[in-house]
Amino acid sequence: MARWIKRLFLILVIIAGFIASPLAFPGPLFAYGVTDGKLSVYADKPIPEIQAKAFIRDVEQRLTKIPALQTDHPMKIYIANEKWRQRLLWLIVPYRAGGFVVTPVSNWHAFFSGADFLSDRLISRSGYRPEPPRTLGYYGAHELTHVVMSKKLGWVRFLLLPKWIREGMADYVAMPDESADKLFMKIGKKKADLPMMKTYGVYAPFRLLVAFFLENQHWSADRLMASDLSFDQARKIVFAALEQ
Repeated sequence: MARWIKRLFLILVIIAGFIASPLAFPGPLFAYGVTDGKLSVYADKPIPEIQAKAFIRDVEQRLTKIPALQTDHPMKIYIANEKWRQRLLWLIVPYRAGGFVVTPVSNWHAFFSGADFLSDRLISRSGYRPEPPRTLGYYGAHELTHVVMSKKLGWVRFLLLPKWIREGMADYVAMPDESADKLFMKIGKKKADLPMMKTYGVYAPFRLLVAFFLENQHWSADRLMASDLSFDQARKIVFAALEQ
């Protein structure tokens, strides 16, 4: 019995290593790269340098929105355009995820399922291209905010954050400026139906709460990340204030 347990454990370790290795050390899978400042972009197809550097500057500008989350550490984005690379890297990631970070395996880097730098659009695995304002720059800032948050908090604490804080802060950083009051007037208590998602993104209700606490209540990012408010609790506070 003990022998079979050891064998099973060894098999599980091998499988985990097979899944984790390309996520932790993706460099060999990507032959092309462009670097500007502290951010590098790598892909499995040639990258237009001028547009890639414009994308990098766009991402870096968005990342300045919350000073507490800024870092001088070099970061990377890997773009898997080819299907076999997507299948390899998306083994434990939802099919619909166009961009992702796997904490704690990802080390200062994020992944995209595809990119069209000329039109500034991310390309999902199904071929869908999210519409502005969810541009390529938006996705870059969103995923790299996750990277910085996980490094700042530690991966365990990062994963234990309420989803509305974890995703809402990343969306707040990545989206163009929009006050909580204006966003509330646009989406209010609406459900995240398809038209709303196309315009404001699936995380808009989370972004609304984050914007309220950071801007209206003047909370620091550290205070927000230390909060244990549930989504429903935070929503009650925000709606009670904005409905007046």
